[in-house]
Amino acid sequence: MAYDNFDKKGSLNFGVNTDSFFGIGFGLLGNNNLDRLKIEFNDYFSLLNSYKIRNIEINTEIEQLNPGSLKGLIIPLVSAFFLQSASPVPLPPSISIHLPYLQLNPASPLEEYRRISVSAIIKAINACRDFDVKKFVIHLTSEFEDSIIFFPIEETAKKSLINIAVNQAKKSMSEILKTTKLPPEVFALENLEAFPFDYLYPLVEELGISVCFDMGHWGLNGFMPEDFLKKFNINRIGEMHIQNMTQKRADLRTTIRNEHRPLGSGILNPAGFFNSLAKNKQFSFSGPLIIENRSKADLISSLDYLKSGNFI
Repeated sequence: MAYDNFDKKGSLNFGVNTDSFFGIGFGLLGNNNLDRLKIEFNDYFSLLNSYKIRNIEINTEIEQLNPGSLKGLIIPLVSAFFLQSASPVPLPPSISIHLPYLQLNPASPLEEYRRISVSAIIKAINACRDFDVKKFVIHLTSEFEDSIIFFPIEETAKKSLINIAVNQAKKSMSEILKTTKLPPEVFALENLEAFPFDYLYPLVEELGISVCFDMGHWGLNGFMPEDFLKKFNINRIGEMHIQNMTQKRADLRTTIRNEHRPLGSGILNPAGFFNSLAKNKQFSFSGPLIIENRSKADLISSLDYLKSGNFI
């Protein structure tokens, strides 16, 4: 596999979301006992070390179905690894946190549900205070807002729902900033699958938060990664989620796209995108590029792709 390799002294820093090894939220309702996680984390850090990966992103979804897991299991376990100075495994210097989203909606038109969602997000933030967190990646909308785009209703009604969602999202983000007292730029708003990022991007500039660019979510709408950088202020991007996307024609009128695929299989041309980032004279991106796959096998495939291209 041939690539136009960039200078390895460049500023691109690759990392891995815990989902890629453990599954979403450390398996959610799976076997999340401490002994099992200790073994898994040993394997996780050993794998990252073997590929010279120094950045991780911790998914906090486990907290929703296993309350107290972050403070009781995950945070102490990861902290213990960092404190083991004699450990043979060099630990990542950078940690970002993916805030919970699966059962939450900060943009909900139901005010009680919105407040509950904000409260759950703040609890996850506070549970991670002992870490030097580089970015808190946040979803401000949910699958409900994605579905609005496809509702069979007139455009005026649809626009009204969109405006409600954006206003509720702004209210939630403002409350999170006020309550946590963290610098706005530490929060990175992620672009999602169907709800156009155009509607939410004004909040980025108004509130001073940053952006987490997800190339797979963007690809689901038929766009290549470079298009995002051209459309939005690339200097606002603090983190990227990297993956590939497959595309298959199901019938005459239906095309099926699947993201979170290994970097080496799909249509998004990650290598070309990484090279364009490294060679961009106007945009020196120093944030982490976090691999987001859904299994250990896919993660290894992505890491092998980066290694074979001399990216790591």
